[in-house]
Amino acid sequence: MEQVLYQLPDGWKWISIKKLSRNIQYGHTAKAESSGNAKFLRITDIQDGKIDWQGVPTVSLEEKEIRKYALNDNDLVFARSGATAGKSILIKGAPRDAVFASYLIRIVPDQEQVIPEYLSYFFLTPAYWEVVGLNAAGAAQPNINGTKLSEFIVPVAPVEEQRRIIKKLDELLTRIDAAIEHLQESVTLADALYASELNEVFPSGAGTEHLTENFGWVSLSDVCTFENGDRGKNYPSKLAFVSEGIPVVSAGNLGERYIERKGLNYITPERYDLLRSGRIRIGDILFCLRGSLGKVAISQDIDEGVIASSLVIIRPKDDVLSEYIYKYLKSTLCQQFISHYNNGAAQPNLSAKSLGKFMLPLPSADQQKAIVEGLDSKYKLNQKLLGSLNSKILSLRGLQASILDSAFKGDL
Repeated sequence: MEQVLYQLPDGWKWISIKKLSRNIQYGHTAKAESSGNAKFLRITDIQDGKIDWQGVPTVSLEEKEIRKYALNDNDLVFARSGATAGKSILIKGAPRDAVFASYLIRIVPDQEQVIPEYLSYFFLTPAYWEVVGLNAAGAAQPNINGTKLSEFIVPVAPVEEQRRIIKKLDELLTRIDAAIEHLQESVTLADALYASELNEVFPSGAGTEHLTENFGWVSLSDVCTFENGDRGKNYPSKLAFVSEGIPVVSAGNLGERYIERKGLNYITPERYDLLRSGRIRIGDILFCLRGSLGKVAISQDIDEGVIASSLVIIRPKDDVLSEYIYKYLKSTLCQQFISHYNNGAAQPNLSAKSLGKFMLPLPSADQQKAIVEGLDSKYKLNQKLLGSLNSKILSLRGLQASILDSAFKGDL
């Protein structure tokens, strides 16, 4: 990246990261341990712009390797690849002998030219992320290497102006961060509020005894049938997928409430006709038994489709509403049964037989309808509230980006 991005104020210069750095370095390649002699920082240890050093694993290194990779205050560390490629953090207060892993890049700023905090703020700007996006475009997995990073150019202000900008950004962005944090707490509370509404209908633990008299307890297998996908030779593998035809629904297609058509795979009608089980009807509930265990959605408009191998079809019997069963499957009570019956393997999973043992309170059809309508009404209010809160969060994040953009154009 050689060309300038925009015109700078007098006294400012475009300078490459390479010229602003005393060192650009990849981390150490090794496996994390539980009892090594040095903390071993990885991409996954950097969350929300923070590092919880207590949770960072260790690695065993010789003293010369520790000296080579040791993290110091004012180092900038970047994620090289994956969903967080390009994200950075300014190191402050790292434990003694903390080193960094190979999927990170460390920059040591030349503090005679640039204040580390100033450089750190630049790596939050829309201009920086636009360049990261251009570099990642078309790649199977987003990545940014040391060479690309070294070629980035930064609008560098005189040192006194850098200090002023840092102080101003600290003041403004801290306030915005606090406002966003409060809104996110409100989002959490809003989610918890609707969850509490579900738990009133499907209470868990103590206090459920009254349901035995009012509604009665039944198992899922008492009120639903279960159907796995066809495990025979006609099961639709990836090689059988076509561009259009009969949809194959997988865990990734299970939306918040209904099946999402985006990302569906398809098989031919001829292949579909060969399948003996796993065919979807309108009103079926699809439940994930492996991987995204407990993910669930209703087939609202797919009356001719087939499930992937990780799913099971739950089909309510007469006088049992799909929406009622769906809401039960989203409740804390159901999650407790999932935890109880999960077999503890490396990948969480259940069997349809275990799922059938889950217990739930079952009222009459009219009472089910009233409960569903009541919960739907509260859900809509909850979604409206969440929409408003998330809209405010987006607006504040936009304001953050605008302030950062102004700062590095000399307009702050």
